[in-house]
Amino acid sequence: MITTNSKHRVVTLSAITLFATIGYLFADNFLFAREVTSTAIAPTCTLGQKACEFNDANARLANDSVAPLVPSNLTVTLNDDIPTPPYLVLELEGVEMNMGIYKLKLADIGNQTFEGDVLLPLCMHEEMTWRGQISSPDNQTVLPVDIRMVR
Repeated sequence: MITTNSKHRVVTLSAITLFATIGYLFADNFLFAREVTSTAIAPTCTLGQKACEFNDANARLANDSVAPLVPSNLTVTLNDDIPTPPYLVLELEGVEMNMGIYKLKLADIGNQTFEGDVLLPLCMHEEMTWRGQISSPDNQTVLPVDIRMVR
């Protein structure tokens, strides 16, 4: 004989199980979903030994591609008519693989020139494109760039 109390327990346990299953299956979509927006525009130039020419600056990497965990010098020279910011920032995101945002502060070495060593992390791919921009703190100078990483 099934009592009203045991029917209530079965319904309650079934409801809990159902809601736990739905929560488990859809928690990622509801709780952890975030809108992915990339502010970087596709650049017309990939940084390398040949300088990337922009309207108000040029940028050059010591190598045509960067090896993971091996520093490669990046030099950015602003035109004389641009006010000199205290520093520039390189911000990159992986195109083929999400590896977070890589940031590098480029130091002012004088004569409208900024330098820093790009040291990208190791990833699973043999080759990867990092896309982003070099910008001044006030965003008056924004230079969209790509860097190729090859193991």
